[in-house]
Amino acid sequence: MTETVAYIRNSLKDIYPPGEAQALVRLIMEHVCGLSTHQLLLGKGKELSDTEKFKIKEIVEGLRLYKPIQYLLGIADFYGMEFKVTPDVLIPRPETVELVERIITDYQSQAPRILDIGTGSGCIAISLAKHLPEAEVAAVDISPEALAVAEENARMNQVSVSFLELDILSGGNLSSPIGNFNCIVSNPPYIMNKEKATMEANVLENEPHLALFVPDDDPLLFYRAIARFGQRHLAEGGHLYFEINALCGKETVAMLRQENYTEVELIQDLYGKDRIVKAKR
Repeated sequence: MTETVAYIRNSLKDIYPPGEAQALVRLIMEHVCGLSTHQLLLGKGKELSDTEKFKIKEIVEGLRLYKPIQYLLGIADFYGMEFKVTPDVLIPRPETVELVERIITDYQSQAPRILDIGTGSGCIAISLAKHLPEAEVAAVDISPEALAVAEENARMNQVSVSFLELDILSGGNLSSPIGNFNCIVSNPPYIMNKEKATMEANVLENEPHLALFVPDDDPLLFYRAIARFGQRHLAEGGHLYFEINALCGKETVAMLRQENYTEVELIQDLYGKDRIVKAKR
């Protein structure tokens, strides 16, 4: 085991900062070999099988090509749960936790009907279903491959979510199994094409562009479509919750007011960036 840990460190030391490389060692040994951080620190463990060694070599080679560790392991952590991830879905981001927490706080001890639009891995819908046990939760996505991943994640995390295929830009309606919604939430594509120059290569080269980018001349494309969908599918007094591009906070607020939403709130994240918008129908 000690030799394997040294192999991982030596293979990554010229590519990743020391702290990140050490975190990767822990993740690999935990997920591939079932070894805890405590066992690694003590240098205690087990004789690794040939299968485990081969898997570790595959992961290290992927990391040297700057592939995300979550795709290489097939697993990402989000809100205290594990989610299967494939290149068909975005890797869940820490900032999305704040969106989930806001909704959980607002609907605690209630039984809301919730719709997650552009569900991807299902991390938002599944987290809400887990922590709001009285809620009825549905989720939609344009990608059948993403929906297959989300369905597997719901089974893995033992929650009930209704998954449906829908192109939100088509302007169509949803035949919902649970009626109109009290809450519609979305973390849609919001990165403008011109922002690509500032992004990490491992994101650009590995994560699905369908879930990331919008045209420079219409960055609110998805938000506007969802707002109009919400006018048809939100119950009276229901709320929209969006994760947003920090560059477009004021524009998103103005658009929602134009679409006849009220009590529009622009909420900053832990770093003081515009990150969430909440609005009432």
